[in-house]
Amino acid sequence: MKIIIAPSKTMKYIENNITGSEILFKDKNEYLLNILKQYNDEEIMSIMKISYKQSEKVIRYYQSSQRYPALYLYGGTVFSQLQREKYKDEEFSYLKKHFNIMSAYYGILDYDSLITYYRLDMTMKPNDIDLYDYWFTPVYQYFKDEDFIISLASKEFSKMIKHPHLIFIDFIIMKNNKPTRNAMLIKKARGQMLNEMILNKITTIEQIKNISFDNYHYNDELSNEHTFIFMK
Repeated sequence: MKIIIAPSKTMKYIENNITGSEILFKDKNEYLLNILKQYNDEEIMSIMKISYKQSEKVIRYYQSSQRYPALYLYGGTVFSQLQREKYKDEEFSYLKKHFNIMSAYYGILDYDSLITYYRLDMTMKPNDIDLYDYWFTPVYQYFKDEDFIISLASKEFSKMIKHPHLIFIDFIIMKNNKPTRNAMLIKKARGQMLNEMILNKITTIEQIKNISFDNYHYNDELSNEHTFIFMK
């Protein structure tokens, strides 16, 4: 079993004692880096659809070689739900075996993969490269022997994986007797569920279905083999 999540655009380093490990696809990452380093601020603005001020920051990202463990560099709503201060050797062993962060820039990351600040989404096309095509083979080879994959990632990053047993987790809130989906609350729930899985060392489908948190519970009627719905 693997659990995948998406990266976050927000990056803010949190002090930790993790030694860190090398990234999985160094050559493919360096190829993208060499392309991105050639762009000026206006080209970065155009490719990434960001402001001039943001483009200056991104250019500095690609000039820096300072690296940090991935789980302690990403910020944002999903990552802020993780009780990282509670994680000990057992949790880190679980993360190493069962957890990955999908990335347009790095492909696949372990929790302790050493990474730099960066910005790159799957929808961007540096040098006209389709990043889904670019990462297809290494991602396929990495996951092909897994019995199943739990996606707590957005569809943008879930689409990186082609696997017969990819299970997407969705979250619904009943409001005035109507099912609603709120993007920010979904991100929060993804992080909360991941945290529950880490702390409780969840590894089976049945254990996943029995997870409950923040009044979310698995809904068998709305779920199917490829999408598990948690509702509150």
